Amino acid sequence: MTHVGFTYPRDAGWAVAYQRYYLLGFEDVASVRVEGAPLPVRLAPGVTNKIRVAYRLARESGSGHVGRYVAGKVRFAIDAHDGCDVFDPEVLDWADIYFKANRWPGDSYDPKVVSIVNGNGLLDRRHIARLRALRDEPKTVDVAYISNVWGGREHSLRVFERLSTLDCKKDLLAILPEGFPAEEDEANEARLQAAAVPVTRQPLAPRELWQRLAQARLVPLRAGKHLCYSWRTIDLLAMGACIVFDAMPPPRWPVPLEPGVHVADCGIPRPENTDATAEHEYDRVTLEIERLLGSARDQQVLREAGARYFDEHAEPGAVARYALETISIMSETSSVTSSPTR
Repeated sequence: MTHVGFTYPRDAGWAVAYQRYYLLGFEDVASVRVEGAPLPVRLAPGVTNKIRVAYRLARESGSGHVGRYVAGKVRFAIDAHDGCDVFDPEVLDWADIYFKANRWPGDSYDPKVVSIVNGNGLLDRRHIARLRALRDEPKTVDVAYISNVWGGREHSLRVFERLSTLDCKKDLLAILPEGFPAEEDEANEARLQAAAVPVTRQPLAPRELWQRLAQARLVPLRAGKHLCYSWRTIDLLAMGACIVFDAMPPPRWPVPLEPGVHVADCGIPRPENTDATAEHEYDRVTLEIERLLGSARDQQVLREAGARYFDEHAEPGAVARYALETISIMSETSSVTSSPTR
């Protein structure tokens, strides 16, 4: 059996949860050891409990966006940060292979930087089982869009406004998270309420969120911060939702999510700075939603393809197998033979 070592960050904070999904996968397909963790973390059984303890002990974000691993003689890193740039150049120098969850095609990267699925660090095995169990949930609403309004706020507001005009059964909820100026939140709340979009300042508990989304025929989705694939992408693939992106996120996973195959795409041309684009472009949202609502077959094809994608390429064990296979291939075709203590 392959042995994988994970070096616990010296100044770990809640960001260490960014590595949980990958650790879950390695635990499924290999023998995993966590090195250098505080005693309470070391004593916790299994990856899920170790990260849960680490998260509870954290007082700030700290380190964890990039994880350092060793498999045999190969040192590799997993960079799960939202941004497209290499988040930790020091770790890039240290690693033989550097997996980048939000690697953009066409950008200039070191040859050792390769893509990997952006795993949801909030999930554990129990959550994943729950999400899969929602695949056959009866569809009682046409469209469910429950979304934070933050990065690219004007863009998010316009999507909500377009969805509110649809003549169908909708479950809309705009969440205004903390950390923004009060006057801005008040203006956004008034604007959303004028469009008959419910607003809350409190996030939904995961089980309620998933249940509401699973009951929808179509689930619109936006890119996350820095135009990354949001963690919710994993949730929706796992539950077999019919995902409708307002615009496809720029990153590409090892097996790309393809519009028209795994997900639908409204095709809004979003600027890289996450600002809103021209007002008329948002007509694409209503046009694509209305098209899909008129085709139960297309909806079902996308649901089945999304669930199959998750099972074959995006569940934790599949992601871990891909990483280990990539390490093996790159080791055989290059000079990746470093010592773990180099």
